[in-house]
Amino acid sequence: MLEFGRFDCIYVLQIVVQLILTTGNVHLIETNFVTGVGATQTVTAEPTYLDVEDDANAAPLTVVTTTESTGINYPTPFTPNDTYVPSKPQNLTVQAVTSNSIRLSWREPKNLNGAIDGYHIFHMHDNQTGVEILKSSSITGGPYITYELPNLKPYTEYRITVKAFTKKNEGDGSDTVIQRTDIAGPSAPIVVNLTCQAQDAVNIRWRRPLEFYNSIDYYIISYRIAENPDSYDLQLPTTIREIETAFTLPNLTTYTIYEIKVCAASHSIIASNRIIHGKCSEPRKILMQPNCEKIQPLLRQSHNDYNLAVLVGVVFSCFGIILIVMAFVLWSRKCFHAAYYYLDDPPNHPSAPQVDWEVPVEIGGEIRAAVPVNEFAKHVASLHADGDIGFSREYEAIQCESAVDELPCEHSQHPENKRKNRYLNIIAYDHSRVHLHPTPGQKKGLDYINANFIDGYQKARAFVGTQGPLPDTFDCFWRMIWEQRVTIIVMITNLVERGRRKCDMYWPKDGSETYGVIQVKLLEEEVLATYTVRKFQIKHLKLKKKKQINSEKIVYQYHYTNWPDHGTPDHPLPVLNFVKKSSAANPPDSGPIVVHCSAGVGRTGTYIVLDAMLKQIEHKGVVNVFGFLRHIRAQRNFLVQTEEQYIFIHDALVEAIASGETNIRADQIEELKNNIPYLEMQYKNIIQFQTKDIHIASAMKQVNSVKNRGAIFPIEGSRVHLTPKPGEDGSDYINASWLHGFRRLRDFIVTQHPMQNTVKDFWQMVWDHNAQTIVLLSSLDEITFAQFWPDESEPIETHYYRVKFVNKTNKSDYVSRDFVIQSVQDDYELNVRMLHCPSWPEMSNPNSIYDFIVDVHERTSDYRNGPVIVVDRYGGAQACTFCAITSLSMEMEYDDTANIYTYAKLYHNKRPGVWTSSEDIRQIYNILSYMPTDLQLLKRTALRTEFEDITTATPDLYSKICSNGNISSTLNSNTINNTNLTTTTTAPNTNGDTVGIQITNDENEELSVVVGSGNDAKDAQKLDIVG
Repeated sequence: MLEFGRFDCIYVLQIVVQLILTTGNVHLIETNFVTGVGATQTVTAEPTYLDVEDDANAAPLTVVTTTESTGINYPTPFTPNDTYVPSKPQNLTVQAVTSNSIRLSWREPKNLNGAIDGYHIFHMHDNQTGVEILKSSSITGGPYITYELPNLKPYTEYRITVKAFTKKNEGDGSDTVIQRTDIAGPSAPIVVNLTCQAQDAVNIRWRRPLEFYNSIDYYIISYRIAENPDSYDLQLPTTIREIETAFTLPNLTTYTIYEIKVCAASHSIIASNRIIHGKCSEPRKILMQPNCEKIQPLLRQSHNDYNLAVLVGVVFSCFGIILIVMAFVLWSRKCFHAAYYYLDDPPNHPSAPQVDWEVPVEIGGEIRAAVPVNEFAKHVASLHADGDIGFSREYEAIQCESAVDELPCEHSQHPENKRKNRYLNIIAYDHSRVHLHPTPGQKKGLDYINANFIDGYQKARAFVGTQGPLPDTFDCFWRMIWEQRVTIIVMITNLVERGRRKCDMYWPKDGSETYGVIQVKLLEEEVLATYTVRKFQIKHLKLKKKKQINSEKIVYQYHYTNWPDHGTPDHPLPVLNFVKKSSAANPPDSGPIVVHCSAGVGRTGTYIVLDAMLKQIEHKGVVNVFGFLRHIRAQRNFLVQTEEQYIFIHDALVEAIASGETNIRADQIEELKNNIPYLEMQYKNIIQFQTKDIHIASAMKQVNSVKNRGAIFPIEGSRVHLTPKPGEDGSDYINASWLHGFRRLRDFIVTQHPMQNTVKDFWQMVWDHNAQTIVLLSSLDEITFAQFWPDESEPIETHYYRVKFVNKTNKSDYVSRDFVIQSVQDDYELNVRMLHCPSWPEMSNPNSIYDFIVDVHERTSDYRNGPVIVVDRYGGAQACTFCAITSLSMEMEYDDTANIYTYAKLYHNKRPGVWTSSEDIRQIYNILSYMPTDLQLLKRTALRTEFEDITTATPDLYSKICSNGNISSTLNSNTINNTNLTTTTTAPNTNGDTVGIQITNDENEELSVVVGSGNDAKDAQKLDIVG
């Protein structure tokens, strides 16, 4: 008997019943208790057992209480399905990870709310969810519950949640843990060649595994004598960028059969010191014997084939003799009665079948199709997401497909042709290679050149992709140019890059040279900032004159000089301009455009894809980079050699779509200068680049902030460096930027009007960079923009040089002042002229604008060295307009077009803030519309390529040395070659310092520059420049 003080405590019974129910049984017993004022309430029921599992569909249990004194029933519904579920499991933790499993541990829920029957372990990845069940009967004792998730995918990120469940309910989910599985070993490398290099050395070449995760860090070459179970392993470091690898295995035993296989391995992402080995290639056997390298697999025949050949020869021998006699008679008649005509007919190629690469294809479970132009920028942005993962997947799909399709290349591997290949792994597929025509007396089969026909947009064999010619292949190269009726050669490499020979000079520097049967004469050379155009006349020396057949023809070479090896240019606009100009120069009736870089695959493929996609955009308004590259990869191996180049193609096309046609004809300028919507749209695209702190890190330093006049700062990659003063932070900084012109990448330095505390920095810049012409466009006042040059009576002096005034000449629109900068420690002098024109370009006579430009360049034609320094108040629109007008005037003289958009955008990217409104852009259009027809700026600024100059051989070196123009004269480019060497040269700097230049050409491609003050070696500073 239980007594309660209040009537409404009757509901306590419900709680008791519910607690009993959580055990899985209901056992109601008779209970009497006092319900208030002497009233007694009795609940009576027969003993009942409810098996929740057997009666899962039963209706909610209702307990009815009855009060005897009142006779009122109190129904109380109870539904265990809807309430009282287990709380979330606690402390879910990852204990161990492998490539296909994750071991977990957790504690049971804080509130069980019933007997726990087990746990559901949910694991999610890539929108797929899996669930594992752990029964309570499988759980051992202890505070923690452990479980290992099996059968997971390697290198996959999983989101894991655990929920407890009872017989009736599933509980709340635990905190989610995110864990990536470890990588698995790579698949087997594909051995493509195993040849005898010498009697004791084997050359093995293999392709990257088709399947790998994250990285490939090592290759293991495992080799053993065939009868010996013991093997030797050789571990080679590598990266995933290496598509093919070749290695020579030395010190082997002659007259021995070796079994060789290659495996790949990767570092674990969980334990970095652990190496995960992948599968090995199928073992290959080779017999080591003397002169084995001379045994040619291509010439071997089986015994049966040999017997068959003998039989056929016997049967047809008589017939063959008759044919030979007849052929001799016919040949002798023609030979003695007519001149020999060598390759005097155009090549007649069978039309190659057109593959429809524009249709959608399914690769790796994803549909790849052409993207409409208006959606392409969004498409590229999605590929850039998550660290360019979309690009990686697309490029990897192309790589894997190329690796699977092992197309024959037997002619490239022939011993007599191997020396014609610049690189071992860059070969020419047999089915698409260019065949050279036979010449009199030539051995049969010597028609090989490392070149392939490559399709363009809606045109078969629009290009020939080839390597940079070797000295042994100069004659083959020019024979190909003649035979294929080539008019345009596109060269996208420098002869020497990062101290290594990338291509040999296959054309004459001056005059003419003869290569085999082709004579090549250099007629013209136009050196531009990013590329050079050369005009050749080629003549066939063996070709006799015949009606309607010319023995001479004109060939143009478009040589892009600002494309880094295995990399991409800083901005796509100059490249797009180059592609458009060179492609448009090819006449419709000419042969294919010959494109080559060093290997003829990376930059060559990038050029061809860009040209095709620009034409696809123009004709159809869609872009299909993936489909087209996949198509031409079957015509020459490794086209578009790196993922970085693949990304660059997409970014360049986004720029091309946004900017439209940027080459404006001269007759369009007058019309466009008043087209306000057009100019507003151009201005918006021009200033699209926004700076971040990292771009202007030097300008934002506290020690340098006092050297800036306004809000225009130089970008790090284009700022002008001063010779640093030892121990003085910020001493190399000046608010000045390098800008390109029509002729050179470093034609101009644009800077602000010097402040009182930066006057000596300004003259230091003039001295360091051998600048002999200063264009001053800012007007003077007595306080803010004061005079910064010396008077007759008071020179400017520093520890290294002295600036002295020489004379002053008043012109009609400007003032000319001459100065001389003298070295304090020797007799070196630098003559400098300052042309001060504060009214430019707001002159009364438009012709005066161009007269001033002509006067500036007549001055620069006297020395052909050093940049023109252009100064306005803030280094802004006035100075940049001068640079743009000067460059665009030369461009209009050159080909009657003006690329205003490109100059304006690149100037903004190097010095953000120079353009403040579309009015600045309109002013450039306006000034160009007044351009006279007889400027002759091209003639005044003509340059020649100096191949011996160190700035050509190693451009990175020039940009790193704080040079005043004298260093290059002490170096000889012959010290830079393909052999391992270390060259140390010292040159006196006119500051009084000694500059030691050590060039080490080894496998690390390191250039080191040691700069020392005077003879004090302690003050020497070493700058390591790694290409």
